[in-house]
Amino acid sequence: MVSFILQDWAANANNPKGRFVLLYFRLCQRIRRLPLGLWVLGAPLLAFYVLLVHWLMGIELDYKTAVGPGLGLQHAVGLVVHQQAVIGSGCTFRNGVTIGERAPRKGVPILGDSVDVGVNAVILGPVTIGKGSVIGAGSVVIRDVEPGSVMAGNPARLIRGMKLS
Repeated sequence: MVSFILQDWAANANNPKGRFVLLYFRLCQRIRRLPLGLWVLGAPLLAFYVLLVHWLMGIELDYKTAVGPGLGLQHAVGLVVHQQAVIGSGCTFRNGVTIGERAPRKGVPILGDSVDVGVNAVILGPVTIGKGSVIGAGSVVIRDVEPGSVMAGNPARLIRGMKLS
């Protein structure tokens, strides 16, 4: 259980805010996965997570969201991640990032492993962001991104393809 809760610790070195938010996020995920009779006992912690992290800190990362290990949150104020989005392992988000639906019930993004998302980037709709891609600051992604790509602009365009190691 401790390794589950601390799975994002190293990705947020020198970032106490990111460590705190993700430690609490993983704790809430663990509580929510308990059998019904037990997770209800943790409901106050879940409610406090929403109050503290969503409302006061401005980080809308629902504990029901599928997030792989090693998520890095760099200055994550204004972060919005749709609860049905899928986030791979080793991803990094910066402040102002939005990952969500383009229109109601049209689908949500899937981010592969090691995706780096820049400040104020927006990823919308049923798109897949390939492994090792970089989404530049202020970009708006509404189409699939091949693995190892660098995307920038509004709408986002391919800047260069990268070799995956």
